Amino acid sequence: RTPNFGRKSLNEIKEVLSGMGLHLGMDVEDWPPENIEDLAKRFEDQF
Repeated sequence: RTPNFGRKSLNEIKEVLSGMGLHLGMDVEDWPPENIEDLAKRFEDQF
């Protein structure tokens, strides 16, 4: 459990995800991509 993370917070997150066509626990096709290490490195280099 996460302190101060209540049902209202969870419902707000679910609502935002729903607005993007997503939901918690969903399966995403072709994820993770085969080049995940390269993508992670590229992301790290930006910061």
